[in-house]
Amino acid sequence: MRILLVGAGGFIGRHLHVALSAAGHQVLATARQPDSGASGDWCRLDLAELARDPRAFAWPAGIELVINAAGLLSTDRTQLDEVQNLGACALFELAAARGARVLQISALGAEDGPDTDFLATKAAAERHLLSLGIAAVVLRPSLVLGPGAASSRWLLRLSPWPWTPLLDNRARLQPLHIDDLCAAVLALLQRWPEQPCSLALVGPEALTQGQIVDRLRAAQGRGAGRYSTLPRPLAALGAWLGERAGWRALNCQTLRLARRDNLAAAEPLAEACGYRCLPLTARLHDWPQAADSAGLIVPPLLLALLVLVWLGTALACLGPGFAWSLRILAEAGIDGWPARIAVVSGALLDGALGLGLLWRRWRRHALQAQIALMLGYTALITWLLPHYWFDPFQGVGKNLVLLGASLWLLWLQPSGERTRA
Repeated sequence: MRILLVGAGGFIGRHLHVALSAAGHQVLATARQPDSGASGDWCRLDLAELARDPRAFAWPAGIELVINAAGLLSTDRTQLDEVQNLGACALFELAAARGARVLQISALGAEDGPDTDFLATKAAAERHLLSLGIAAVVLRPSLVLGPGAASSRWLLRLSPWPWTPLLDNRARLQPLHIDDLCAAVLALLQRWPEQPCSLALVGPEALTQGQIVDRLRAAQGRGAGRYSTLPRPLAALGAWLGERAGWRALNCQTLRLARRDNLAAAEPLAEACGYRCLPLTARLHDWPQAADSAGLIVPPLLLALLVLVWLGTALACLGPGFAWSLRILAEAGIDGWPARIAVVSGALLDGALGLGLLWRRWRRHALQAQIALMLGYTALITWLLPHYWFDPFQGVGKNLVLLGASLWLLWLQPSGERTRA
């Protein structure tokens, strides 16, 4: 079968691409920015552009099935609406006009009066697809885990800690492995439902967040962890900050989703195509490894420490360390009002750079500025106050460690836009 796979650059799309190709299907994969070195046939498709102009995409010949695995991790309602609703609807209409079937990868919960922008835009696209009267299936997976998933990265970051605060540890989910999602799609291609329908794709176990993390801990050879729920005011404050800072793991949407059950029956899918997901533990063999979670812990931990260092430096210079800072400048021959201006300005700059690390969109620039500032500070100290290199506490020498950490975090920062699958 010749398949147009939309969103093949994302987590679900990448795995589907491999599974469909291995099953012998001819896959034409799409992405906003296709990797020229990727295997298989690729073409460019941006659903946001398609939403604005349906003629922006030249429909390939011979497409029998469209699988839409595109999605956007964002708190921006406009972007979500363009990609997950308007762009998806335009794609469905193109498929309908050319007689192609459609498989829409949606999300469990989109059918239940969604109160988040992510689910609301998914639900709007679902309704439009099912109203077209074409051969269509909406597949609504629960939490999908596997290597490369954003949700998996977050859970893996929690898994090494023996005690972990969670947004909620009462709500239940039915997680599944990405291999089960791919297997379910292949089963649907073998037994396509006679009527347009929506089908939940869920694992056989209803688990809390803590129980899911424990499954991941067990796969890494760790025992059960201990979990607590963040106080509601603290969680609400974190979600408010995350909403404004563009955090994907903590914002108003993720807080709402974390506090409610996300459950469905597995029987309709089994009746439609004969497939049932395996328990999560049955899939956790080669992934995750202890090294996976350890590697994911280090960047946010270093980031948090850098934030504390820069904000702490700012507060110290403006508070109890103000006189000390003036004495250091006096050693360099700077005193009076120029010294006071220098201390206050430097402290405010340190504070601004520390806050800049909290905002995803400013983080790369903040790290670049911090590296330049540390190099500048080190050069000035070496020139004007070289004896500080011989401080027994090595205050200047420790800057080299911070410099290395900042360079590494800068290297890890994505240079493009927000992730869109």
